[in-house]
Amino acid sequence: MSGIKGSAIESVVADVNRLVEAGRIARTALEVRLDAECLALLEEKIMPALWYPVTAWGELTKLLLEVEGGGDPAYLVERGRRAAARLQATGIYAQLDGERERWGDRLGNVMATIGPALYRDTTWRFETAEPGDPRHFRVLATVPRAFPDVGLHPTLGFIDYMANEHSKLGVRLVARRLSPTELEFSARPHGAA
Repeated sequence: MSGIKGSAIESVVADVNRLVEAGRIARTALEVRLDAECLALLEEKIMPALWYPVTAWGELTKLLLEVEGGGDPAYLVERGRRAAARLQATGIYAQLDGERERWGDRLGNVMATIGPALYRDTTWRFETAEPGDPRHFRVLATVPRAFPDVGLHPTLGFIDYMANEHSKLGVRLVARRLSPTELEFSARPHGAA
């Protein structure tokens, strides 16, 4: 079973429950829309170190996108940026600190370890497009077919935060699904074609 780490789905579950408590989503509407697996997640305590179904994460994320994000993928990108900021604040990835010139290597190493740590059965690799210029890169991920399309946006936000907020590279990132099992996150300097 394809999975996502509890630490990555925890805020999604909490936010759906928050919307129910605030009356923005009726519990009966959830019961019509979501399968038993998703409904069960909303009732249990999410354990950060355990694996949860990536399909349930996708369904709950779609729900948040519609209800709270108004259908705008920028909402999910921002969720990914906030997740990256929370992770950086923990100090777990101290190798992120340092000079900008080595950022490409650092981002590649971080994504190669964080990607599989958050998403089970995935592999990640980093490629630079222009040696010596850390602003031209791409991150490629091999994922299970069950990886939801809405998962592209928070992952893009995570990478964007690391490249722009942390390192100040000033890049524009684009995410796309190359095939059912391949994702690409590519970066170019702002203003580049």
